[in-house]
Amino acid sequence: VRMLMSRILVLLLSLLWPRHIFSEEDCRRWEDLDSAVVHKDGQVILAAMFPIHSKSVEQELNFTSTPDRRKCRGLNLRALRWSQAMIFFIEEINRNPLLLPNITLGYRIYDTCWTVALSARTALSVVSQPLKRNSTGACLSPSIPLVIGDSGSSLSIAVSSLLNLFKVPLISYFSSCACLSDKKQYPYFFRTVPSDTYQASAMARLVKHFGWAWVGTFGADDAYGRTGIDMFTAEVTNLGACVAFRVIIPKVPTQQEIRDIVKTIKHSTARVLVTFATEEDMEPVVEEVGRQNVTGRLWVASEAWVTSTLISNKYPFLSGTMGFAIRRAEIPGLKDFLESMQPFTEPYNPPAREFWETVFRCSFNTSVPVGSMADQVRYNRTCTGNERIQDTNTIYNDVSQLRVTYNLYKAVHAAAHALHNLVIQEDRAEKQFCPDIYSLQPWKVIKYLNEVNFTTVFGDVVNFDKYGDPAGSYDIVNWQKGPGGGPMHFATVGRFDSSLPEKQRLVLHQDAVVWPGGSTE
Repeated sequence: VRMLMSRILVLLLSLLWPRHIFSEEDCRRWEDLDSAVVHKDGQVILAAMFPIHSKSVEQELNFTSTPDRRKCRGLNLRALRWSQAMIFFIEEINRNPLLLPNITLGYRIYDTCWTVALSARTALSVVSQPLKRNSTGACLSPSIPLVIGDSGSSLSIAVSSLLNLFKVPLISYFSSCACLSDKKQYPYFFRTVPSDTYQASAMARLVKHFGWAWVGTFGADDAYGRTGIDMFTAEVTNLGACVAFRVIIPKVPTQQEIRDIVKTIKHSTARVLVTFATEEDMEPVVEEVGRQNVTGRLWVASEAWVTSTLISNKYPFLSGTMGFAIRRAEIPGLKDFLESMQPFTEPYNPPAREFWETVFRCSFNTSVPVGSMADQVRYNRTCTGNERIQDTNTIYNDVSQLRVTYNLYKAVHAAAHALHNLVIQEDRAEKQFCPDIYSLQPWKVIKYLNEVNFTTVFGDVVNFDKYGDPAGSYDIVNWQKGPGGGPMHFATVGRFDSSLPEKQRLVLHQDAVVWPGGSTE
């Protein structure tokens, strides 16, 4: 009996005793959350989110075996450019002796596949990074004090809601929904793209300027599209115009839904169509518009698609389109950096390999790289690795319209300036020559983000108002056909600046506008 009781006691103690006294294999997460596609170590890490793929592949769940790692498809060359540009900006900062001297920034870049679920997963990954300690218990792991992203407003809403729980700031380069200015819901959200409050006001003033009294409206089926169109409608009706219809574009529309949308356009007497949507939302609509040969309409595009070369070059009948674009910049050295990307160089970059296979239409005779999220496609031709990006002309290496990329530049530099000022203050407070950068707390960064105020090398002031927003400044862009039937040209024909007095905000060079059909009057 004593022998039996002893065995039972040992069994009970083994169940109650902390599991960590046994092997580490006995205690681990169900699944590794970290899905960074590109990363490089540093003393401080900036995490960033980009929709490097445009959609997630649906998984079949049988609940009898471990689900496969989520896959994505549709390589987004524009977002790939953003992700590579982030690396370029960080390396520039690391070479700058005046900004974060003696501190090396690293990065973890995540592919969110334009999917809320993957964006939320990334947020969880950032706040659950494993920590390494030395023999004295001091932290050796680099801190991740903030996140840069996400691209879409719905994605940023999900990410910010999660990061709020841990007081981690989020700086977006492309999420413009006015809803994100609500500091009660999103107290740690900042952005370098203007709030759509300004864009809706600018669009309404454009309509009034030209005397358009009867307009149709389109919005994407998300926070960005619905909120944007509702704000525009309120503004434009106050200015005396009327809205003929309000159409919401489904995120995954059926062909019948697209035909119904175009039917609304054809049957309406409204000749001016105002949109709040992305290029992914708009493409199936304008494709059907072209197929049915619907002409004689003027499209007013929001900033999310007004400089889309994907749409402008594919659908030349949209010549005359107008819209509001965020400020652009010419960034020296970026094009050379983008074109220097290689498929098998360090830091290892799975999207670079996929870019190679997609653009050069060839396949490498190697296995799919570990960590790749791509749904693999095989080509008959073998890649040599000696193909040259310089010989291609894609959205990836097109640096003629660096607008979102410039917003990303501002976001990365705003983060660096905030961290720089935080480190200086920590150094002074503790009278240390070398502050403990491994213990940077995200909540401390927020104070310095609120105080950010610097001028870029391109002459633009970067700061945030009490809502975490920048001033509303836009170029007014007009789509004009290139000479001899060349690619569509985005001509700047005016500007809107919310920081100026009311009557000076909208400036338009009407004689420079080309209307649908090619008329200048």
